Amino acid sequence: MKNEPSFKRLQGAILAIQDALTPTERLIASYLLEHPRSVALMPIQELASRLEAGPASIIRVMQKLGYKGYSELKRDLQQELRGNDSPLERFKLALDRRTDLDFSDIHAIASQEMDNLRTTLERVDSASLAQSVKLVSRASLVYTAGVGISSHLASLATFVFQHIGLRAFLVQHTGLNLAEQLVSIRKQDVLLAFAFPPYSSQTIEGAALAKAQGASVIGITNQILSPLAEHCDVVLVAKTDSSAPSNSLSAPLLLIHAIASAVASAKRRQSSKAIETTISLRNRKP
Repeated sequence: MKNEPSFKRLQGAILAIQDALTPTERLIASYLLEHPRSVALMPIQELASRLEAGPASIIRVMQKLGYKGYSELKRDLQQELRGNDSPLERFKLALDRRTDLDFSDIHAIASQEMDNLRTTLERVDSASLAQSVKLVSRASLVYTAGVGISSHLASLATFVFQHIGLRAFLVQHTGLNLAEQLVSIRKQDVLLAFAFPPYSSQTIEGAALAKAQGASVIGITNQILSPLAEHCDVVLVAKTDSSAPSNSLSAPLLLIHAIASAVASAKRRQSSKAIETTISLRNRKP
């Protein structure tokens, strides 16, 4: 269990003993799962105040979960948070250490891409993926949003969803910020948001607004502790490590195509008709 990502370790420990927890202990455990990023940075006294529970109760829950204490849990979660450096910053550090051109970089990049895909497949939460498919299938309108390289992912998701017959709208980074473009989002709509280090405050604010409006929010991000995750109904984690100047897109693209394929299967008649229309338009002679 120690070799698992910190949040996965916490989640597994809580699920294993949840039936043996008292009502107060369940409240504490639920907060740990719902707000892991906040917990990683929060003193035990503040957590106790928020939950109206004594520090002793929190420590007792920690011990039942297999931690020596609250400090060990915070240290584990903080370690996971340290993976949030910008890929451009990491690339700059590596560039400063170089002395000449090295064509072996292509092999390093390819190896990293394969590891990203393999790790994402190993850690994908099938229940979260199924919930994402259900939400997208039932949505009246699917909004997609992201800033920087994530905007390209949002654009591709919109392109794919429209091709299988869904109503999808790309929230673009224009004169209006993302949140301003989401003021009309409704309860029956879904926001698919993308955020990777460095996390865009606009995307996070947009997700928070969509959530406040009653819409469902699906987040595709690099870890369950990312600031986007706190505003999502469903979080899909994609490993995006890269030795290049930007985050890797391979794993997020995998999740986009997985959702689209499953939705198309669930809405086979509608998707088939939309695809036939697209093919017919492409085959028309100019």
